[in-house]
Amino acid sequence: MGNGESAPEPGLRHHGPGSTMKSPMPDQRELDERFALVLASMDLPPDKAKVLRGYDNDKKWDLICDQERVQAKEPPHIYLQKLQSYMDNGAAKKKNSRKMQESTQVLRDIEISLRTNNIEWVKEFLNKENSGLEVLVDYLTFTQIQIVSKDDTFGSMSANSSLRSMVGSSPYARSPSRKSTKKNRDVGTTREREDVHVCIMCLRAIMNYQHGFNMVMAHKMCVTAIALSLNHNSPRTKALVLELLAAMCLVKGGHEITLKAFDNFKEVCYEGKRFEKLMDSFCTEESNIDFMVACMQFINIVVHSVDDMNYRVHLQYEFTQLGLDTYLEKLRNTESDKLGVQIQAYLDNKFDVASLLDDSETKTAALERVVELEEQVSHLSEKLQDLETDSLVKSLELERQLAEALRESELLKENCAKADTEVTTLRRLVKQKDEEVKQHQSLLDSKLQELQMHRREEADGASSPGEHDDNRPAPILSIPPPPAEPYSTDAGNKVPRPSSLAPAGSAAPSSSSAGDLPPPPPPPPPPVP
Repeated sequence: MGNGESAPEPGLRHHGPGSTMKSPMPDQRELDERFALVLASMDLPPDKAKVLRGYDNDKKWDLICDQERVQAKEPPHIYLQKLQSYMDNGAAKKKNSRKMQESTQVLRDIEISLRTNNIEWVKEFLNKENSGLEVLVDYLTFTQIQIVSKDDTFGSMSANSSLRSMVGSSPYARSPSRKSTKKNRDVGTTREREDVHVCIMCLRAIMNYQHGFNMVMAHKMCVTAIALSLNHNSPRTKALVLELLAAMCLVKGGHEITLKAFDNFKEVCYEGKRFEKLMDSFCTEESNIDFMVACMQFINIVVHSVDDMNYRVHLQYEFTQLGLDTYLEKLRNTESDKLGVQIQAYLDNKFDVASLLDDSETKTAALERVVELEEQVSHLSEKLQDLETDSLVKSLELERQLAEALRESELLKENCAKADTEVTTLRRLVKQKDEEVKQHQSLLDSKLQELQMHRREEADGASSPGEHDDNRPAPILSIPPPPAEPYSTDAGNKVPRPSSLAPAGSAAPSSSSAGDLPPPPPPPPPPVP
């Protein structure tokens, strides 16, 4: 199948004359090219193609030769016309026992051709012109109606009516004639059951190809008809059906399609619960290990391939109600390793519903606590939001105040810098004036000394009259005061000079007599702190 069947076996193919002869193996490059073409023609799933790529060169060459020697017995439409003739009510009346046996052989030929011919033959079988899948499904449904109508083991006429209504879209879904002996019915039922089995094998051969698998999944009635084949009394047929249904469950959308087919099975076969007939067969076919393994594998896939835990528990509970858990306890010590593996897989993946209920109660209590804590967190969040708002307002106010303080600080710094500049200028000017005053004082002292010496000389001359009569008294030296200019600062401010330092001609008093000493210079201005 597209998901898990083995690759077609070359030994089962039909060969023409001289098939025992094998050509010499070509070089590696040609071998690889021809092998790639063979793989493409087989239309295998990627996993199966990977297995074949792992073959050594001898096996690859055998497979290439085997494929190239394949010869189809008949084109697809020949087989399909025969099947359609068997479903024709008019032709059915003319059949004898030998011709009725031919339908099984036709189906076997179709199955072998699907399994062994190249992909082109399969595509021709499935194309719209031949509609091979549609004919197979119609014939499978037609045969199932024949079985239900002839054998009361699997239903009554009401079940037959339900089956016909279910497949009413098929042009061949008609009731067979009831005018036949019990012996003929038994023979016909045996043949029809074998036809059902071979039809399922044909569908499996189609599903070996990816294109065929997709067509089976897309067909409206194919999966339903396959599921209804579980009414077959052969464990071998039911095992084959379960393998196909399990493979369908593993593809996207296949699980839902399969369960819908079982819902239809429940309605048509008047089951009390879904999977009831399947579980009855599982519990009564202890002698057929292959069927039990296939059944257990199908249950594992149906139940445990679901992602939704609640749906998974629901499906598990369906089988629990049908007695699966009790029966598995009896099978724990089975001698079949394959069956033991499937049983253990089911038990390992089984949900403990009681534990889940306890967990659910714990979860409910935890959720209530979570809700309570969320309310507390909500209140605290509101308080925190208020505090954050208040702190934000205060922060903005403090930032505003800080900005104002920084502006005032900058202004004070500017004023301080100006004051420092003025003080430095004044100190420099004061120092200059101090030096000027010292120089002036020094000059005055020297003049004073000269004057005193002159007076002493005059006094000495007066003590001896007659001497130096012609000499005039020496004039008193006058020392000009320093210029009375105002102090000027670097800032452009004018500071007036003290009055004692005013220039001559100002309102300052002059000397009263030539013998008076000039007044001492005024003290320097106090330093500006």
